Amino acid sequence: MRLKWPLTGRNEELAAIDAAMSDTDSCGVVIRGAAGVGKSRIAREALAHAAEEGCTTHWAVATSSARALPLGALATWVTPGMDGPQLVRLMVDALTSSSAGGAVIIGVDDVHLLDDLSAFVLHQIVRRRTAKLVLTLRDGETVPAGVQEVWSAGEFHRIDLQPLSYDETARLLHGTLGGVIDPAAGQRLWGLTHGNALYLHHTVEQEVTGGRLVPERGCWRWTGNITVAPALAELIESRMGALPTTVAEVIDILAVGEPMDIRLLAHVTDPAAIEDAETRSLITLDNSDGAPKVRLAHPLYGEVRRERAPAIRLRRLRGIVANTLAAGADRDDLRVLVRRATLALDSDLLPEPELFLSAARSAVQLLDMPLAERLARAAVDAAGGMPAQIQHAYCVVWSSRATEAQQELAALADQTQTDLDRARVATLRGHNTYWSLRQPTTAEAILNAADAAVSDPLAKRILAAERAAFHADLGRPAAAVQTAAAALAGQLPEQDAALASWAMVGGLAMLGRVGELETAAELGQKAATVAPNGSVLRNGLSYRHMIGLKLAGCLHDAELVARHAWHDTADTWFPFSGEVHLGLAHLAGGRIAEALSRLQAALTALEPYGEFGGWPYRCRLGITQALALAGDAPAARAAMTELDENQHPGLLFLATELTLARAWVAAAEGSLTEAVRIAHTAANNAREAGQPAYEVLAWQTAAQFGDGSGAGRLLELTHLVEGPRADLAARFASALGSGNADELVTVSTGFEEIGDLIAANDAAAHAALTYRRNDQRGSALTCSTRAEALAQECGAVTPALRQAAQPLPLTDREREIVRLLGQGLPSRAIAERLTLSTRTVEGHIYRAMAKTGTTNRDDLAALLRR
Repeated sequence: MRLKWPLTGRNEELAAIDAAMSDTDSCGVVIRGAAGVGKSRIAREALAHAAEEGCTTHWAVATSSARALPLGALATWVTPGMDGPQLVRLMVDALTSSSAGGAVIIGVDDVHLLDDLSAFVLHQIVRRRTAKLVLTLRDGETVPAGVQEVWSAGEFHRIDLQPLSYDETARLLHGTLGGVIDPAAGQRLWGLTHGNALYLHHTVEQEVTGGRLVPERGCWRWTGNITVAPALAELIESRMGALPTTVAEVIDILAVGEPMDIRLLAHVTDPAAIEDAETRSLITLDNSDGAPKVRLAHPLYGEVRRERAPAIRLRRLRGIVANTLAAGADRDDLRVLVRRATLALDSDLLPEPELFLSAARSAVQLLDMPLAERLARAAVDAAGGMPAQIQHAYCVVWSSRATEAQQELAALADQTQTDLDRARVATLRGHNTYWSLRQPTTAEAILNAADAAVSDPLAKRILAAERAAFHADLGRPAAAVQTAAAALAGQLPEQDAALASWAMVGGLAMLGRVGELETAAELGQKAATVAPNGSVLRNGLSYRHMIGLKLAGCLHDAELVARHAWHDTADTWFPFSGEVHLGLAHLAGGRIAEALSRLQAALTALEPYGEFGGWPYRCRLGITQALALAGDAPAARAAMTELDENQHPGLLFLATELTLARAWVAAAEGSLTEAVRIAHTAANNAREAGQPAYEVLAWQTAAQFGDGSGAGRLLELTHLVEGPRADLAARFASALGSGNADELVTVSTGFEEIGDLIAANDAAAHAALTYRRNDQRGSALTCSTRAEALAQECGAVTPALRQAAQPLPLTDREREIVRLLGQGLPSRAIAERLTLSTRTVEGHIYRAMAKTGTTNRDDLAALLRR
């Protein structure tokens, strides 16, 4: 299938070429880079742009076959009359003449393959400055002396063209495919091609044609194993060249087992062959982690070699690498353990159930659930017993195959013989019932029944940790903290200690006990670091930690936690949860456009997973809030409808957030009285649920709508809820009630300092309205200008901002002079800059102050300073 590929990520290079073509001192450009990075494409684009500007352009391609012929690359311009001693001059004239009289630009692709006579012709053109050259040169090629003399004869701008970055690759795929690319597919394609445009073209077109890269509900997803396109395989093989047997052994060993410690590689292959492979640029040495590791120079080398090799040979090589890794000092490293087991699984080695089980747990740590399930199944098949069966069931649960998981767990429940196994199976059944089957009440009943059936104290604490997590997710903070504390009162395996800490953090977040929150989060992260399912636990723990910091008003810290979670999940099987973390942190801080971008991309990518872990629900909730805050009432209402249709019964701790989203949608639609009423409902519900931190947020939202009736209750909450939000919200509501505009200005600054730009915007807007009611026009304009600047920064269109919006009543000249005042210039300096008299400048300043109600130059300048 042939797709249309736009040029992406090369604006700087095109601008540099255009600048060189316009520079009278420049003779042209040499574009250098690895094969396939897009040198020819960018050169041709530059020539096409020059032709549009009226230049005469020529394009020549040097090849190995034409190199044996004089003027082989320039044969197109050779005419029958060209011969004898005037040949070079005639060729120069043919290439540099222009019927339109404009500039001439000559592009030569793969200039290192030019024959000597063609190179001499270009050399003469450079010396005579009768045309400019755009030349492409492949890295690693020997450049003949005659070709080097071409760019030595004049001033050439050199461009080292790099492969596309991941972001550039994602934009290119979006433009080519005409839709959002699944982040996992984008990462996989970039990792496979390393941003090489030619390799990317071949791979994507092959996978689209093969039906493995397909659009599903607005998102392109890639499933199955890659098949290297025949044309691409031939291209890669030609670049690798004919390999001696010993070098081929090195390449094939790395094809199944890279990266490898150079000492281990030298143990199973010929050291001289390793050096030969490096000389041929087929391998690279990576010292980034301190231990020298050998990798193939490009991932596709391994794909091609594996496709070409017989299956029996590959099985033998995988066994060799697996045994070699087992002898290494880092054999128990998580990633090495997973590689060992994966290689052994597809080799001729005898199965090792303990290796497969340990590797399955390590794969969970690395958030590679599909691989974890495969390894766990291998452990079961190799007679790994109950531990292997429980691990496999865990993987099925976390793969969101609810019905299959429930059947497997029911069968396991009948086979358990110890209290610890009963507790493990019960917690898995409870989790699957709670999240995937969306039946929280039934899930709690499963745990209660298991608790009644076991007597082992450790088994009871394991069940208590899961029960505490349910309490936190169901919005019962006091019960969550109490049950988590009971679970943590005795010894617990790391994974259960981390889960209990997760529940503790969730409960403390709603209670507003941010001081204890930090300690609990630290303990939980420490336990999760060594837990078999640590990555999963760190992810959920970070989410609740971020929520707690947001509620407390520690928004800068909340973003740091979210960003760490984003990094933690970025290169995993399930990267979307990190996008949700960061999107919600951006939303809390008021960066609406960034929040929408991340949350909408995450929601699209999460589509195939159903309501896995409640992550799609969290996305929809954030998207609804963001659209309402942005003032897009129709989109916000549609998102609210979708949110209502997809509520997750296990996420009741977000009930206040849901109600406040409803309030913001009403506000966006202009129903401010309804918005205030809904905010009151949210506050009262949070109070009844024992969630004081959420109650603060609800009363703050009411204040942002202009209702200060929660001032008294907020004052009480300042003694319950830690962090800066409660105090600022109480002062906000109190200042609204008393009409204290100066205090509203101070509150606005306070909200800005903690990172809540939307609340800062609304407080400034209400200050402007209060000043205006008191006929303090200058102060009102200052505050409305501040509110508009904050709104522009965060992308918000709130009711308070709409009410306070008032354009400055200044002429263009007055505005210009006020801006110069803001730079600290006196009237005389302004007059000199604008070629006016000082008296005229003073007159403009006087009229501007009269219009705006300001009483001095500093206040006037402040109106435009932000």
